[in-house]
Order: sequence, then structure tokens, then C-alpha cells
Amino acid sequence: MDSVGQRPESCYVHDRYLDSEERYQIFVVKAAERPHLLHWKPSPYLNDLQHNDGANIGGNFQDEKKIDVIEHSNEQNRCSNNDPTPPLTDGCDLPGWRCQQISPCANNDPVKFQSKLENFDWFLGGSLNVGAGSTLFRRESQFPFISSDFAVATKHHKMIEHNKNCWWYDAKERFLLPPPSRRAAPVVDHADAATIIDLPSEFETIDSAKLKSKRKVTKFAMEYEVKNRPVKILGATQGWSAMPNFTHKAKASKPNATYKSRGTSWADVGGDSELLSAGGKGGWTFANLVSRFGNVSFRFSDQHGEMMPLSTYSKYITSPEGLSDDSPLGIYDSEFGDDLPTNVLLQEYSIPSCFSPDLFDLTDDSSNFVEPCTVDSGIIESNTENSIDSDNGNASISKQSNASRENEKLPRPPYRWVLIGPERSGTGMHVDPLWTNAWVTVLQGLKRWLLFPPSTTYELIGMFEGKPQIPSSIWFRDYYDKVTAKSWPREFQPVEVLQYPGETVFVPAGWPHLVLNLELTVAVTHNYASEFGPFQKVWNEVARDEEDFGRRWYSGLKKCGRGDLASMAPLEMK
Repeated sequence: MDSVGQRPESCYVHDRYLDSEERYQIFVVKAAERPHLLHWKPSPYLNDLQHNDGANIGGNFQDEKKIDVIEHSNEQNRCSNNDPTPPLTDGCDLPGWRCQQISPCANNDPVKFQSKLENFDWFLGGSLNVGAGSTLFRRESQFPFISSDFAVATKHHKMIEHNKNCWWYDAKERFLLPPPSRRAAPVVDHADAATIIDLPSEFETIDSAKLKSKRKVTKFAMEYEVKNRPVKILGATQGWSAMPNFTHKAKASKPNATYKSRGTSWADVGGDSELLSAGGKGGWTFANLVSRFGNVSFRFSDQHGEMMPLSTYSKYITSPEGLSDDSPLGIYDSEFGDDLPTNVLLQEYSIPSCFSPDLFDLTDDSSNFVEPCTVDSGIIESNTENSIDSDNGNASISKQSNASRENEKLPRPPYRWVLIGPERSGTGMHVDPLWTNAWVTVLQGLKRWLLFPPSTTYELIGMFEGKPQIPSSIWFRDYYDKVTAKSWPREFQPVEVLQYPGETVFVPAGWPHLVLNLELTVAVTHNYASEFGPFQKVWNEVARDEEDFGRRWYSGLKKCGRGDLASMAPLEMK
């Protein structure tokens, strides 16, 4: 700090650099995230495949080694044989993470690049300790990276020679456009979707003699949960302190509609940089989260549980390593809010009231002295208020806050996540577990979605059993044109969403989907079990994947007057 309490601007640049311990933390997370890339090396067969654009894949080959490489290249999605990036010098380099060459868009020929050094400050979007006198122990001095502004400007001025593989910047401009109406998800207003209506008699599963009055549900439950349809919801963040205040109206509605509107680049990573906040103030902007929780470690997956301090992650995504990764690391933390100091985050948002109650909240766990019937059982009546009668199954429509639910430490599988990732990161094609619905709200950034009907053949959309998940940036490059072509089967027609800050996407149970971050994005998501839709499928998946939890859930449903739902449980759960 200087005498007036302001950090010198030069500190911002040097604070970007990762020390050896931080480099190793990133290496560990990457190794756990995509172990199949841990020992990736270019293969001579890959060049042949690329020259033929994969035309020989699936043909008759006599050479077993070639067949193995072809299968491997499918898994890696045709990695480039030429890695133009000099390796890190500290032993933590993983070239497989950039082998697709999704991101680098400048010619990497050092001779040609040297002649452009007079434009280097603009080229990089700022100053990066480069050249023979560089004090860095890694590749900043060797990477010709470009800012977004420069990428656009040089499309029309031949100041540098671009690689043939400069896919990302053109693709990003394309995906910033709204999806065509024939694929676009419907849009609803939250206030209307949360309207309470009588439950139609054909959906009643409880003996009416046990009910004091007619049950109530939301319009949303009948229109989207029952019909199992994706939808985008507007206005669900009212009252959330997690929602940043976007002072510029254009940025609140279209935060990154054009590169030309941005006057900053990744080299400008000061505390007030728009690249870390998208112009938002307060709430869960990435800049604000780093300020509040920079020393707190966040998880990257429920599969491996590796963690990294948020401050280190901030350096990673703004360093040449993060800028060069085909699909950079993204935070997927299902334990945020469980402990100090992040438990305050649970008080800064609430579950949108349009959704039906989460029946997994009724799980019984007497060993932890948790009473499941202190939450909404989904049996909603018009003449009750904040009451539950387990004998006849009466409950109010009121919902508990996230904080009060979490204080009970409900024993259930992971169900809520904070999601953070830079551009090109995202979630690969998958189906949410246990036949649950999900909602995802963006607080900063921009997401592009594709959601496919449950009947879609998985192999057609890049989901292969026993194979690593294809990162979303690579999937969009290799599959997007195919699945949006006129020749694509009508019954597998995807629903497409461009999601802005403050908007919520409803993901119905059983729909394969993937998400691509078009800029640095912060979001929160919950999965929940609704009684509407094919509830038997929920039980089938719980019995298969979560047997112990299923028995506790069965007990809780019985205690809370939901014997109608407990009766659907497989025999092994009872």
C-alpha cells in the first residue's frame, strides 16, 4: 500500500506471476482432472489423421498400433502433432492441455514475431515482463498472446500472421449471437412462473380423504417440471445480494456483446479490472470473490476433490498457461458454504420459489438428530402456514433459507455448486445424476448451452461409455455444426440457450447437456428431486447409485406423510 492506501499499478502485473508452489497446485489439479492427458505426447500417426480430416477413422487397418492411435486420437479429439509452445521449465508442463490449439491465434514463429515487437504492448494488451532480461522462470517471455481487442483489429489489418487453427475468437463471436428461434429455449418471467395454482386432480397421488383441502403447486411445476421441458427464467434473482450491480445498462443485458466495447485485456488484471468483474459492483463478481475469499481453497470436482486457493486460480486464468489451455480449469465446488468463512454465501441467494420442493430434503438421519419434516414435504395446502402434520401430510408452501437448511447438515448426495470458469471453460456433455432437475443462475459472465432430449443416442452427441468426457470447447468445435445441421434427426433436436447475468436456466431431468463459458463466468446451481415427472426413475437411480442414502430417504418420506412416494421405492430400499 502507498501512503494514500492505493496499491501501485506495477504491483498488479507482478502479482500475476505464479510461484513454484502455485504452479505445482495447478499441476496436481490438472493431473486429477484429466489424467488421460498426463502423459500425452504427439504421435506421428496423428498428422496423417489430420491431413485426411479423420476420413480413415473406422476403416480397415492391418497395423494394430495405428488402430490404437486412431482410437486414442478419437478420445483426444485429434490433438495437433505440433506443439508450438515452449514447455514450462519447472517440470509442471502438461502439453496435452493445449494440444488442440483452440486458443493461440498468433503465429508462433519467433523470427516473424520478433519483427512485431514494436507493437508488443498493444499485442499483449499490456506489459508482461518479457525478453532476454525476463525474471520469469516460465514461458511468459516466449508466448505471443493477444488481447481480444487486438484479435478483432488484426482481422482487418495484417499486422501479424494468424495460425490456421485460430478457431476460438471467430467461434466466440458466433456464439455471442442469439440462437435461432427454432432451437431457442422458451423464456418465462419468474413472478408469473411462481404463481400458485390448484394441483390438477390427475396429478394427485395422495388419498383425498387424508387432505384437509386441495393441494397447491406453482404454474412452473405444471408447465415445465411435469412436461420435462427446458426453459430460461428471468427475474429470479430479485433480493439476492449475490447478484452484482451492473452500472452500465448495456453490460447488464449483454455483458460482452462485442469485443470492440472492451477497453481492457487480460494483461490488465488490477483489482478494478473489468475482466474480473465485467463492470459489475458487489455481489459475486469474480473480483469481489477473490477479494473476500482469496485465501480459501475451492474444489474443482466431486470426482477427485482436488483444491486450489482462489487467489492462485485467479493468477492461473489470467496467465499464459490459462490463456493457452484448450479448456481451462473450472471451479465446481459442492462444499462451498459448509464451513467458515464461505458459509455466509448461503445467505446471499435463495432458491427461486417457482420450483417445487426438493424431496431429497426429507432424508432421515436420526444419527445426526436431523428431523426431515422441518422442511417442505411438497404437500402444499391453501389453509396452512408454516406447519406440517405427518399424519395427514399437510405442509405450507413456505421454503426455508439456504442457511437454515445447511445448519441441519442434511445427509444427501452433492446438490449445489458454485461454478467459476474463464472463457473456453465449461461443463462437457453429461446427464445430471439421480434423475434430478437442476437450475443454474449466472451472476457474472455469459454461457452457451445445448440440451438434448432424453431419447437422444448418446454416441451421436459425443458421450462414450468408459471414455473421458470431451471438454465443452472442443465439443463445440467438433460437434456443434453437426447437431445444428438440417440433416440432424428431428427427434434429437437440441434446445439452445444464450444465458446472461441474472438469468436462470432450468435443466429437466434426463436431458444430456453441456455448457460453454464465453467469458469469465460465476454461477450458482442446485439439483433437486421433484415429485412431478417420472418419479419412478428417481427411485431407480437412487437404488442403483446411492443405496444407503435411498434407505434414509425412504424413511424420511414415510415420516413426513409422503408414503405415496415412498411406496414407489424398489424392494431393496424398504
